[in-house]
Amino acid sequence: MLQYERAADRNRGLRRLRPETEGKKIVKKKETPVKTKRMLLSPMSDGEIETLMDKTDSAELRKAYGEMLSGCKKDPENRIWYAPWKMTRKSDQAFLGDLGFKGPAREKAVEIGYGVLPEYEGMGYTTEAVTAMTQWAFGSAGVVFVEAETEPDNRASQRVLEKCGFVPDGEGREGPRFVLESPLTSWMVIYMLFGLSIGTALGSASGSIGTGVSLGLCIGLCLGTALDASAKKARKELLEQRKAAREKADEEQGGTP
Repeated sequence: MLQYERAADRNRGLRRLRPETEGKKIVKKKETPVKTKRMLLSPMSDGEIETLMDKTDSAELRKAYGEMLSGCKKDPENRIWYAPWKMTRKSDQAFLGDLGFKGPAREKAVEIGYGVLPEYEGMGYTTEAVTAMTQWAFGSAGVVFVEAETEPDNRASQRVLEKCGFVPDGEGREGPRFVLESPLTSWMVIYMLFGLSIGTALGSASGSIGTGVSLGLCIGLCLGTALDASAKKARKELLEQRKAAREKADEEQGGTP
């Protein structure tokens, strides 16, 4: 049997499933649990979401879960970007709360939401889960930014985002908006190591290790530098496009009666 309990501090204001026993398309990702030091994060089934809707007496919450369920059913290839993910503690299978995204990436960005049960607040579970899920999202093709919005007076939620590396990004529909940008790959390091390996092999074959290593490192440095510069240029252009799109969206939102 399941019971439902309202978490006091959350940035989505949704009810969470709690076991009474306490125990734009992007590339599809497998529905395997995301593991953290203390938790397993796994997407809820359609049945679990339907049960949540049946048990809540809040029209607003039923609507929110209904939208998640609708997204799961309409776009099964990307259902994990709509479904809430359970936060389950490894040591005793206790249900701690849930988190998830509000659909697949749009303009290289996904939005995350999260909540933890009151008795587990202040223990670092939310920060641990959000950190793991953002890294999971960055491992998907097409995701460069993870965004989140909080209510203006929800400092606890804002502190979670700050601890996870998010930075302020203007105002959203719900309140302050935050964003985390995926790190750029350091191609220089990769290609210098590759050049070192190739240079060592060439040097051994030619009888001149020093010359081979030097040549390999030079080639790796040139290729890595060129690729790093290209990646930084592409990221700068993407940031400018995102800023322009955000400014346009903010203007439209401000003009909405």
